[in-house]
Amino acid sequence: MKYLLIITLLSCFGNLYADEKVISLDDVATKVKESNFNVLENAQRIYQTKETITFSKRNLLPRLNFWNILKLPFDWTSAIDIVQDIAPFLVPNNWFRVSQSKLFYLAQKEQYRALWANEVMTAKLLYINTLRDQDFLNLLKKQKEQLTELVEIVKARAVFGEVPTQVLRFLQIRELELAEDIRSLGTLVFEEKKAMGYLMGIPQEDNLKLMSIKLPKVEELKPISFETFIFRALDNAPEINQYAYIKASLKYMRREAYFSFLGSSTTARGVGGGVFNNIPLQDGLGFGLGSSLRIAKSQGHIIDLNSKATKEVIKRNLFNLVNNFNSFVENIDNQNERFSLASDNYNAIKTQLVLGMNIAPLEILTSIENLFDASISLTNYKYEVVNTVEKLKRSIFNGDYTMKEGKLESVLRGVK
Repeated sequence: MKYLLIITLLSCFGNLYADEKVISLDDVATKVKESNFNVLENAQRIYQTKETITFSKRNLLPRLNFWNILKLPFDWTSAIDIVQDIAPFLVPNNWFRVSQSKLFYLAQKEQYRALWANEVMTAKLLYINTLRDQDFLNLLKKQKEQLTELVEIVKARAVFGEVPTQVLRFLQIRELELAEDIRSLGTLVFEEKKAMGYLMGIPQEDNLKLMSIKLPKVEELKPISFETFIFRALDNAPEINQYAYIKASLKYMRREAYFSFLGSSTTARGVGGGVFNNIPLQDGLGFGLGSSLRIAKSQGHIIDLNSKATKEVIKRNLFNLVNNFNSFVENIDNQNERFSLASDNYNAIKTQLVLGMNIAPLEILTSIENLFDASISLTNYKYEVVNTVEKLKRSIFNGDYTMKEGKLESVLRGVK
């Protein structure tokens, strides 16, 4: 008994300390950019790349390696090591490596831009889908109330032998199935809210309350065209821009190959340099220059292919979004008519039942389920339009996707 009391008290205190966070769809983008774990991690990686550029620049300044100076009286060939220490700026490949690091840094910033945009879109779509599931849950609860009313009526009629008992049992089984559906969907909504909290960097102890959004009047919308968005989508795509920077950095690899006889660079290529690790560079005079240049040229073709493939993926996704949006707009009248007919049919049968007319219980159940399916379908249509518009905004970097990466700028300034 004592332990049970302690557990109960701890549970009560836990509920007291669990805050309820009220958030809106407008809050999602800002919160993700400031607190999302993946975004914060990649901001630190870009900060490391920026520091690599600073490191490369400072490595061009003279430095003193005591052991190289000691070797000089005994081995005159170690003079080249002295050049690397006393005058590293005389080694051309050191300069090329600095320029290359700058381009890798710009490419990585484009990668970061794509990352936070995807994280923001994921969080916003999850927010919208959670609201949709909450609406579905409310519709399920309403259907259960309607079915419970029907069960009570059938119970009374079964007493007088007007309805077979197997019909009553069938309706009761359906009522229990609905109760399980409500429990299952409630669990899903709970998990979605916790996933939302994780994406937004909110402690899992906090309970989220999502503010509703205004659903569009789909019948008032107009069809859109692919040509309206394609140029902006391609111009603003960081996935494409990053390849332009990587391709530009490739020319410095070729220059390193040409000047390798003057010594290899002592500076690391930086975080983004792994893309060129397959290009061999000889250290000093040799006969591998031609192979290095041909491999670098082949690498340029690979970058061009990746860039072209990315453009086609963006165009394919945009075509699908435009087609989906237009299909929703063109078929919304069918959904409205379906809902209207299902609603009228249910109200008519319910009125007949109230007036004491002999209506088959299974016919009433069918009208309830038809109304539920029509309500779900119409609600889903409206939410799918919202999802499609959000994906279109991500494709052309409009709305929340035009915001500056505030957290990245503070990290680059050294504010952790």
